[in-house]
Amino acid sequence: MIELHSSTHRVFVTAVVFIVLTSTVITLRIVARIKARQFSYLSDGLCFISFLLFCAYAGVMLHYVFDIARSDPFMPTSPPNLIEFLKILYVEQVLFTFSISIVKLSILSFYWSLFGVEKRMKVAILSITTGCILWWIIFTFLAAFRCRPPTNAWKPAAPPGSCTPAPDIFLPLESTNLVLDILVLCIPVFTIGKLNLSTKKKISVIGIFLIGVSVCVASVARIVGITKSDHAGMFFWSCMQLGLAIVCSCLPLLGALLKHKKKLSSYPRSSEYNSFRSRTGHTSAFRITENTSRAADGPWVDSAELQGKYATQISAGSDGFHAAEYGLEPLPPNNIRVKKEISVDQC
Repeated sequence: MIELHSSTHRVFVTAVVFIVLTSTVITLRIVARIKARQFSYLSDGLCFISFLLFCAYAGVMLHYVFDIARSDPFMPTSPPNLIEFLKILYVEQVLFTFSISIVKLSILSFYWSLFGVEKRMKVAILSITTGCILWWIIFTFLAAFRCRPPTNAWKPAAPPGSCTPAPDIFLPLESTNLVLDILVLCIPVFTIGKLNLSTKKKISVIGIFLIGVSVCVASVARIVGITKSDHAGMFFWSCMQLGLAIVCSCLPLLGALLKHKKKLSSYPRSSEYNSFRSRTGHTSAFRITENTSRAADGPWVDSAELQGKYATQISAGSDGFHAAEYGLEPLPPNNIRVKKEISVDQC
């Protein structure tokens, strides 16, 4: 059995746990979408891309843990290992900005499909989306070109002044990332409060979204790691932050796995049936057929009437009961009118 240094053990455990956890929720998300027969190619696609980037991030971390920091402190001191560590740190910084930005865009895309009806919500979602894209572009550029040339980022003996100090870039990066996380969390909290739901349902739905607070906690811990130059802590909290963000983006969609389809009956309710029997004085058997055509196929209604209301015909056999027409409330334009025919056969 491989013995890991204490400073790398928690990084290894975190990477493995969140690879398994994110793989599970992504699979459940796909199953839920298939079951509900509802797909959002933008939201689902962005979430899947973020998941792949997270797997790459965790994979690079595991490579470092087993090939370099297996028995040494997390940040090595020997020149060859230090160069390898700095290369991995450079790659991980770019992967982090890509993954965390894309998962935010996935969540915002999902919000748009839910809350993008109200004008104020549209403005809020578009504004935060713009902020996330700008954050992604700016800090990816700063992380990739912190040194001039970029290869100096993994040279321990790089000339003085050729690289911007890491805290000068990554503290603003993580601080603004935390602000964006909070703004993303605020959207469902303020919107769900206005919906016509019971208090219990509102609390449960808001609770699912507020699991995202854990992402903010990880972001704060990452800021602390940056200020203390704790690289093991930074990797640990970065992995947790990305994993939790992906999990939180999938949780609201997993409710479809718990829902059961209600069986709809094509027969009239007993109260309607008994009421009809009392009016006709016959024991009758009902048969309901639906016709969604807009054309006027029967003599009881013309095309003009179909434009403004439903038409229901009740016809009888040889018992002499005459057809009756019941007009319902007009529907808005461009809606499908349903014509129901109820045939009554005397027993």
